[in-house]
Amino acid sequence: MDKPIGNTRLFIMGLTLVELLVAMALLVMISASSTLMFRGVMRAWQTGSLRTERYQQARLLFELFERELSSSVASSRYPFIGVDSADASPIKSGSRFDQVFFIGTLPGRTGLVERGYWVNEKGLLMCHDEEPADGDYATGVSEPCGRDVSEFSVSFFDGEGWLQRWDGRASSAQAAQLPKAVHLIVTIGSQHSEQFETIVYVPTS
Repeated sequence: MDKPIGNTRLFIMGLTLVELLVAMALLVMISASSTLMFRGVMRAWQTGSLRTERYQQARLLFELFERELSSSVASSRYPFIGVDSADASPIKSGSRFDQVFFIGTLPGRTGLVERGYWVNEKGLLMCHDEEPADGDYATGVSEPCGRDVSEFSVSFFDGEGWLQRWDGRASSAQAAQLPKAVHLIVTIGSQHSEQFETIVYVPTS
């Protein structure tokens, strides 16, 4: 006996509708997976790019610290000064963290040059500069050397231990002296920050 043509058509239409629903569901799942994968790749790329940028900034800053701090000159007129962040009278107002100031003989510069590092309220690491030096670190200019700095900590080795402050002025215990070494910690980034540290030895101390 022949099968009814109408039932066959209904069966084929039903089968097609089920296949269509399955195909749509698969398409949605594939699209969602692709979107998640794309977001993951973009997030990983952005994170890697940010870390590379931070490492490059830290490397450039440490090269600067090494080059300039190692050229420091001991002088009672131009004292080496390291200010702790807790000090009530910072040399640079608006500084968020530690500060360090000194006199050096820098390549390509004439005579003694004032240099110093501090971080302002915007998280910019500022480099103090004045030539010729006048011994007053409150004067001179400061230009950004680094950005997005969330910590700047400096300590000083006197040959026996590490100190949080250094005062080379005539009335202090370290008058006209330089530290043997300077330990600097720089943290870059407010979220998922990266911490970098280095020790610069001062050969003229």
